Amino acid sequence: MGKISYKGHKIIGILYALGLLGMLLIIVAIGVSRQGQPQSAQERSYDDISAFWTLDSAGSQPVDVRRLGEYMDDETGVLSIYYQLPELESDVNLVYRSKDVYTRVLADGEMIYETSVYDSRFYNRSPGNLWNILTISHEHSSKCLELQIFMVYGTSAVTVDSLLLGDKAEIILGLFADNAFGIVVSALLILVGFVLVVVDLLPTYGRIGKSHSLLWVGIFAFLTGIWSLIETNVLQFCVGDMRILQLIDNMLMVADNMPLLMYLDSEYQIFKYRSMRILGYFNAGYILLSAAVQFSGVWDLHHMLKGAILTMIITDLVLFIWIVRMLIQLKKEKKLILSCILQILGIVSLWFLGVFESVRSLHMDRMDRAGLIRVGMLLLCLFFALSSQIEAYKIIEQGLKYDLISRLAYSDGLTGLGNRTAYLEQLDEYENNENIFIQLGIVYLDVNNLKAVNDRQGHEFGDELIKIAASIIADSFGQFGKAYRVGGDEFCVLMTGADVKENYEKGREIFRQLIDEANQAQWYPFKVQVAHGFAVYDKFTREKMDEAIAAADSRMYENKMELKREGCD
Repeated sequence: MGKISYKGHKIIGILYALGLLGMLLIIVAIGVSRQGQPQSAQERSYDDISAFWTLDSAGSQPVDVRRLGEYMDDETGVLSIYYQLPELESDVNLVYRSKDVYTRVLADGEMIYETSVYDSRFYNRSPGNLWNILTISHEHSSKCLELQIFMVYGTSAVTVDSLLLGDKAEIILGLFADNAFGIVVSALLILVGFVLVVVDLLPTYGRIGKSHSLLWVGIFAFLTGIWSLIETNVLQFCVGDMRILQLIDNMLMVADNMPLLMYLDSEYQIFKYRSMRILGYFNAGYILLSAAVQFSGVWDLHHMLKGAILTMIITDLVLFIWIVRMLIQLKKEKKLILSCILQILGIVSLWFLGVFESVRSLHMDRMDRAGLIRVGMLLLCLFFALSSQIEAYKIIEQGLKYDLISRLAYSDGLTGLGNRTAYLEQLDEYENNENIFIQLGIVYLDVNNLKAVNDRQGHEFGDELIKIAASIIADSFGQFGKAYRVGGDEFCVLMTGADVKENYEKGREIFRQLIDEANQAQWYPFKVQVAHGFAVYDKFTREKMDEAIAAADSRMYENKMELKREGCD
């Protein structure tokens, strides 16, 4: 019956996971279907004029703005495209995105706009990925616009797209709306990364002895989320210096694969192997080289991106091969393989969506390079985080089992106090460690009349007497030290500190009061009587531990005889 219930539990969990995955796929499908679908003319107050530009001012040679590099003159590095303005009743705004090029706009030969960005020797050569916004006066109505494009890196890097004419505010709001899906997923990545880093650094999580795999997944998610948000091309409207975004974007593309290697080492200690260390040195060295290149000014980070993409592909392949290898090994050893399966699902999700996005972007520079890749990265981070949590759960479970075994080994089963083994180990620790205490107070106790209770009322009541006595000892002397059951009817409390005599007196007052309350209540067919004796072990007097214990035992025996003379039976 238990086995059937367990299978049912697994099936429910799998169905739940599939349901959540299905919901995520619905969101992805909505995002895909929204991309590339322009708003209707009734919903917007601006026009997309990207399809109406030509290579000549007469308008006889149409140009595909998605492939401007094909029209660029390699020798001059300059390309001009033209657009005939309609009749304008008022001023309008022209908004367009340019990437890795400088631009200039002229109206019938009169320059009305040119790229102007903050300059620094540490920036890339190009102005980056930016939105150009200019006002076209109604006085230029029906004139011919000339858009001059100046190449920086090469024809493959020439991009000018999303040429929009209308009200600036409406255009910006429309761009935010069109990229809402990418913005939300990017924000989720940043949030997931932040949460994972915080959880990994929490002291309670660190105490379970887990590796920092969750930390590296969090760093990867956080950095990827920032890169993904920059790729939506909406942050450019929110910052004054747009070139800094291009620099951060390139830096993240170069550096973001290293956390995956560190994750792999945290999970499987891959850097034990020379080949993996070489890969790690290469990745770290490439990041350092990229920084040096940017500082030198000979090249910039744009030239390092192909190498960064190659190292990322290699890292992903190594990640996949290593996890599959671990999966096969764990399966042979008949160990839990769920964590490896989750990791593989994360990598496959990223690959599948990455290939799908690459096919969509074939032969053209898409406005949002991240596209569905950001969804794959989010899935990768979530699957990796779940895998790490499963490992953490296993460690916690093993730790709880160890704590339980330790507790059983050092606890008395009847009373819950420390047993004789714990008592002897504690004495040994006190005697051999000079820094633990100044004085050690030893209270020896013995339950009177246990044999008589066992003989007259039975062993069940004898056990009850032991438990009552243990409770009284723990609530009195035990408040000021550690209580142990060291024999059948013998107990000991060890007190440490500078004022053990004062604590003993306080404990004795509580002890006598609890004894009286137990006997006055008459809940049991016997009287509770516990003899006790006290002695102090002080290292400064060079007294031996055995002598102090013997003194406490002797005084306990004297108290026992005194109680018997008083006629307490």
